[in-house]
Amino acid sequence: MKSTPLFVRISMLLAIAMLVNLSACRKKEDTDTDTNASKNESIAERYFNELQDLSDQAAKTGDLSTFKLSSNEGMLLSNCAVITFDTLGNVSASNPDTIIIDFGTSCLCNDNKIRSGKIIISSTGRYRNEGSVITITPENYFVNGNQILGSRIVTNTGNNLLGQPTFSVLVNGTIILANNEGTITWNATRTRTWIQGNNTLIFSDDMYSITGGSSGSKVNGQTWTSIITSPLVHKRICHQIVSGVLQVTPSNKPIRTIDFGQGDCDNTLTVNINGNSYSITF
Repeated sequence: MKSTPLFVRISMLLAIAMLVNLSACRKKEDTDTDTNASKNESIAERYFNELQDLSDQAAKTGDLSTFKLSSNEGMLLSNCAVITFDTLGNVSASNPDTIIIDFGTSCLCNDNKIRSGKIIISSTGRYRNEGSVITITPENYFVNGNQILGSRIVTNTGNNLLGQPTFSVLVNGTIILANNEGTITWNATRTRTWIQGNNTLIFSDDMYSITGGSSGSKVNGQTWTSIITSPLVHKRICHQIVSGVLQVTPSNKPIRTIDFGQGDCDNTLTVNINGNSYSITF
């Protein structure tokens, strides 16, 4: 009987080993149910969008506490938030205007979240003016025990062809989660388009379309990147993203697809991993 050459047998064994390993990897991917990166990405997106809503409300509201209490207007701020304006006259890059929102040590806001600390808003011009740069910086700022740090820089880049105001957004942020649940570091580049409500003075009818990408990490060593594949829609009446699709890619894991829904203010999103769907409710 003719024997199989040694190099052929070795090649066959290597091929079998590779097939077994590939099968094991596929099985692992098929049973992957880890939604942590998707949840952390969504948490960061929400908290830093919320900073924008609070800042824009402060600029509009001033010290009119009766308006701040009007929750049916979609207002987050309640009358325990003290707003201070530093009016410097001719506002410019070298002479910015400053607004301070001071929540004190404990302020129950209209969304039933308890906030403390301050948010500092520095503006080189009016929000609607092309070229204006608005820098939002939290200072010892907490939401329900979660500390928000970093900055959000918003630049008015003018109107698009439809006459809608557009803004570039840069976020360099950190969230120290309550109850020792870890720390999220998040960097994002966004384009926001004011698609509804830009011709009114009503805050609650505002809607924004958001595109762009981001990267994040958590102290447990998990890292991820993301890209918006279908524009996210941020509805200000409920202070959350209500539709759109975001792809999150954790390190050494398959893509997660986050579907934010069909436009309802329901605090729910769906994460799809390898054809399996998981629901997350905030």
